[in-house]
Amino acid sequence: MVLLNKLKKKDGGVSAIEKLINEPYSQQYFDECKFIWKNYVPERGQCTCLQGELLREIELIRYEAQDNGNVNWDDDYSYFCDFIARSLSEQPMFSGEEKAEIDAIMQHLKGCGQYAVAFASGDISENDLDPDRLAYTADNLYDIINDKIGKLQREHPEPVPYEHIPEISR
Repeated sequence: MVLLNKLKKKDGGVSAIEKLINEPYSQQYFDECKFIWKNYVPERGQCTCLQGELLREIELIRYEAQDNGNVNWDDDYSYFCDFIARSLSEQPMFSGEEKAEIDAIMQHLKGCGQYAVAFASGDISENDLDPDRLAYTADNLYDIINDKIGKLQREHPEPVPYEHIPEISR
């Protein structure tokens, strides 16, 4: 928790998540993600291994934000954010700083989705709307998470079993 607070602390007026948002990012584990997508992600429904499910979920979140502006955000997407953060943070290959970064990114993406829901339900008026908070549409944060999944694949090339969750409809 201390590292997460460090990541969120203001440093010269800019929080760590704002720094991540403003930094361009180039994927390092693209080939691993491509392998996961091709071999573990079905055309429809949940995956049978963790690597595939994590990648499927972050790409669903990306698609919802970039293509739909989070207008369809629901409990499944919020669950995905928490599941991705928790699942990656349980991996011993990631440092405390990397785990804090993962958590901060996923909380930011979840916060955007929840903000979109609040606006859609009328809890936020058009006069008070901050359009930048509705959906995170740049690629960098999603690519950082993809790289964590790719790193998991490289360090653990055998599929990690994943059990379907019947309540998930996406």
